[in-house]
Amino acid sequence: MADFLLALSPSLILGTMSVLLIVLGGDDRQRILGLMTGGFLTSLIATPFLETSWTLRSFAIAYLSGLLLGWGLVDQTVCLRVLGVSRTMPASTGLQLVAMSLGGVLLFGEWRHGASSLFGAGAIIALVLGVWLTSRHEKSESSNGLDWTRGIRLLVTSTIGLVAYLLLVQWYEIDGRTALLPQALGYMTVALILTAPRFTPWVGPEDTRWSLVTLRQLLPGMMWGAAVLILMTSADRVGVATGFTLSQLGILISTPVGILLLGESRTRKELQWTIMGVALVICGAVLAGVAKSLDLP
Repeated sequence: MADFLLALSPSLILGTMSVLLIVLGGDDRQRILGLMTGGFLTSLIATPFLETSWTLRSFAIAYLSGLLLGWGLVDQTVCLRVLGVSRTMPASTGLQLVAMSLGGVLLFGEWRHGASSLFGAGAIIALVLGVWLTSRHEKSESSNGLDWTRGIRLLVTSTIGLVAYLLLVQWYEIDGRTALLPQALGYMTVALILTAPRFTPWVGPEDTRWSLVTLRQLLPGMMWGAAVLILMTSADRVGVATGFTLSQLGILISTPVGILLLGESRTRKELQWTIMGVALVICGAVLAGVAKSLDLP
C-alpha cells in the first residue's frame, strides 16, 4: 500500500502545480522561467545523491531530450493561460498518453503479446474520445476571449515535445537518474532563450523575467522537479507502467480546481462534456497501464 501511495503522489503534486502556476500570477515569461529554474534547482540538489554514470554520448542525448522537454513545457505553460488549466491539462494528458502509446507500438514493438493489444486499442479509443470531449466548446460566453486556434496548436506542439523527449531516452536506453541533470541543463537553455522579449513579443518589449514574481514561481517548479524524482523512485517499486499511469491522475485535481477556484466558466453542456472527457482519459490511462503490464512474451 505504501508503494502505491508513493506512486500516486506525483499526480497530486502535478495537479496542484499546474493550478499554482496560474494562482501565483505573472506573465508567460515569469511562469516559464520560474517553473524551469525550480526544476533545475531540484535536479541539481538531488543528483549528488543518485547513482549516475555519464558518458559523452549519454550526456549529449539526455541534453537534447531536455531541449525537447523545454519546448514542450514552454508551449504547455502558455496554453494554460490561453485555454485555461481545466481545458489544457486533461487534453494535454490524453494527447501525451495517445502519442506515448503509439510511439511504444511503432518504435518498440509493444502491445504484441497476449491480450495487451486489445487493452491497448481500448486505451487509445478512450483517450481520443476523452480529448475530443474535453476540448469541445459551444459558441457562448464561456468561450469568449479564448483563442482556440492558438490553443490547439500549443496543445499539439507541446505534446510533440513532451513525448519526443521520453521516447528519445527510451530509444537509447538512458535511465532517469543519468538523464536528470543533463535534461535540466537542456530545458534551462530553452527557458533562457525562449523567454527573451524577441521570442515572446505578446508580453511586451520590456524584459520582465527578473522579478519577484519569477521567484515565487520557483515553488511550482520545485514541486514539478520533486514529482519527477518520486516518479523515478516509485517506478522501481511498482513498475514503470503502473507508476506512469498513476502519475497522470493529476487532472482529477487541476480540472475541478480550474473551474471552481480559477473561475474558468462552462456552460451546462460543456461541463458535462468535460466530466465525461476526464473520466475517459483516466480510463484510457488505466487501460494503457494494464496493456503494458500484460505485454509479456
